[in-house]
Amino acid sequence: MRTSAATQPARESGRYPAEAPEAGVTLVTAVWLAGLLVRLALMPATFHSDLYQIYSRANDAVIHGAWLSWSGQVVIQQVHNVWFLVIERLLPGNAGIWSAYSGVAGVGAQPDDLERFLSYAYLGRALVLMKLPYLLADLATGWLLTRLVAPAWRGRALALWWLNPLVIYTSMVFGRHDSLSILALVAAVMLARRGQRLPGLLLLGLGGLARFFPFFALPFYAVAYRRSWRQAVALGGLAVGIWAGVDLAVLGLTGESPTLALLGRYPHIRYLVSLSLPVGDELLPLLPLGYALLLLWWLHEPNQGTNAFLAGGAATLLLLIALMPFNPQYVIWAVPLLVPWLVVERRLILAHAAQVVLYAIWLARWGSSVTWELFQPLGKDLVERLPDPQLVAAALLPAEVWQPVVRGLFAAVTLWLAWRVLVLWQAGVPVAGAAGGGSTDHAPGDEGRAC
Repeated sequence: MRTSAATQPARESGRYPAEAPEAGVTLVTAVWLAGLLVRLALMPATFHSDLYQIYSRANDAVIHGAWLSWSGQVVIQQVHNVWFLVIERLLPGNAGIWSAYSGVAGVGAQPDDLERFLSYAYLGRALVLMKLPYLLADLATGWLLTRLVAPAWRGRALALWWLNPLVIYTSMVFGRHDSLSILALVAAVMLARRGQRLPGLLLLGLGGLARFFPFFALPFYAVAYRRSWRQAVALGGLAVGIWAGVDLAVLGLTGESPTLALLGRYPHIRYLVSLSLPVGDELLPLLPLGYALLLLWWLHEPNQGTNAFLAGGAATLLLLIALMPFNPQYVIWAVPLLVPWLVVERRLILAHAAQVVLYAIWLARWGSSVTWELFQPLGKDLVERLPDPQLVAAALLPAEVWQPVVRGLFAAVTLWLAWRVLVLWQAGVPVAGAAGGGSTDHAPGDEGRAC
């Protein structure tokens, strides 16, 4: 391995720890403990209706046998159905607390359903059990990230994931299941790095079936871990086949296609094309343009190995978050593949911190629904006494002034992070430790660009 001219000044300036000693056991243990205590405190104290609705549908599956009634997000729903089968007996008298409308598209849980759930005598226990899979997914992802990077960077990588406000907010405060798909994404990288490319692809495809974000990283995965271009095409075709197989299976069992349900009922597809520039009488969607340009450029680079996938995948997920309208729970996807790059250059951490601050301000756009109201388990009267952040922001500045500025700055920081990741990768900066625990990645192609 050679040290490139681009990386040597960075080492000398201290932007990333070239040969720092591995983080001490005490420090790593303190990080694990701090993150765990924060999560355990938040699990019974916060609640969002999305969490309630997915478990209400799970109740329909377990109690009434409606296992495939919700075809829009069939994979992630089955995970929750199975988990509810495990925890249902630990929730005494829960039969009357679930919504009968959560599985009805366009209707959802009603206000009296939510009130009934929040009045449940074992509410704290219910919330902890409902969020427990997300806690375990966060924990497993944090551990995998420490195995993915070189030993010198493991403590920092762990802190940047396990103590990250975006991660804690999404999985523990909002109670969203994205961490489960993120775990599949990071585990797929670990498998591929050890030569198990096909199991990694299957896991990545499964994560994409649960949440659409990993599918955008699939072309980068197929190319980065190919042995030939023919194999790269075959890997991509297999991923498409996985989706088609699940879709056809559900279509045969229920008479409804999950793909068509997503296209017809959910705003996800519209999000991908809604940010556009006027070009004459037409609109030019920015995200498809940016994604296509990134992928075409990337295909011309020496792009094999784990470092290459971490760069292409991180840039892709950052591009998605920057150039599409997003719900609060989506932004967690900007974190996992970015973490290995954050550890190697400190100014990236500063940019990510700015990202977190801008995101926190941007939450005021949705008002109390994604801030104070999440703490309803602590007492409805307490929550109602707190001012709506949307009204506070409007009292300070008109929405048409502060919202475009904050959103623009957030997009700019996010795009800069994507650009910087690609710059570091092109400079030959190694972020992925070797499969055996060393400091370099021995996947085919990485040695070719750095030796």
